[in-house]
Amino acid sequence: MNRANTAMHKNTVHTDPTGTAAVDPEYAVLTAVDIGRGPIADVAVSADGATIVATHYGDRSVSLIDAHAMIVEADIDMPVEPHLVTAGERRAYVTISGHHYDSVATIDTVNKQVIANHPVEGIATDVAVSPDATRIFVARIADDRLGLVAINTFGRTRTIDLADAAGRTIDAVRVSPNGRLVYVATSDAVSGTMFVVDAANGRVVRDVPIASPIRDIVLSRNGALIYVASFDTQWGGSVDIIDTAINEITAKVGIGGAPMQMALSADGERLYITDYEHVAVMCTETNSVIDLLNVTAEPSCVAVSPDGTRLYVADHAGAITVLSVASALSDMETERLISVNVSAAPELRQREPATV
Repeated sequence: MNRANTAMHKNTVHTDPTGTAAVDPEYAVLTAVDIGRGPIADVAVSADGATIVATHYGDRSVSLIDAHAMIVEADIDMPVEPHLVTAGERRAYVTISGHHYDSVATIDTVNKQVIANHPVEGIATDVAVSPDATRIFVARIADDRLGLVAINTFGRTRTIDLADAAGRTIDAVRVSPNGRLVYVATSDAVSGTMFVVDAANGRVVRDVPIASPIRDIVLSRNGALIYVASFDTQWGGSVDIIDTAINEITAKVGIGGAPMQMALSADGERLYITDYEHVAVMCTETNSVIDLLNVTAEPSCVAVSPDGTRLYVADHAGAITVLSVASALSDMETERLISVNVSAAPELRQREPATV
């Protein structure tokens, strides 16, 4: 989801952020918390599931929230507008932008403070972190070119040129689970292109055309599939599914509406897609929309807890609604019972091998 999409409702006013109401017993609303800092541009959950990071471009602040108690632990003021965020175990990386410069701020989510700031030439539109947290990749538009900036833990940078920027934007950047490839989504007014970049040498190894402008991309847990949300004014929203082994579209799912951002469940079986009115739930086994979570405040983004038991829906009114996911809770209970039964099983007495 690029920065242009996050600011689309910048002037919308909500006075009663009541959150999200689920329409299916699979999802139950646990709580809705007004963060109190205005519209939420993006949310991310730390790898350990302990902290939610929410960005507020209007308030120029980032909130760090206890994911279990849903209590704001810290509000960090930013010099300019924060937009997109990605999170790891102890760090969160936030794109911030102003009239004179853009950068990526590194936040220590344990000590609740900014510990580094990486200036980015041009406009930073998204950020992703490698699985081993040794590099961050920043999508940018600068000097009429679309590019990718790779920044390592020592602050050294490398710029990867992608394409001419005339009439085009960078919509999203994601890193493969093994850290070897970076996927960059770009769009013009009528279509999109997803570039596949070798993370080691910075070369573009493939580009995949998408029929409509891209809104967001999400990788499956094993990196075998990429889900690409796009929007066409005539046909509405859709999700293209790309097989990363061949870098070709193998399926297309019409979802309607105007998708903005996506998140994948921990087990990879559900894809959550935010729209201006609701959150669509797509089954990745049948490639069909199976649920619509009704929304009373316009949703802006969605995130899933690492164990898959909680769904966090943020909105333009400044609230985060927490929903429990019944199937994930059931799976965890089954695993717990299996673990208990195995540990409680009587130890078998060793016998001498049979002779023939």
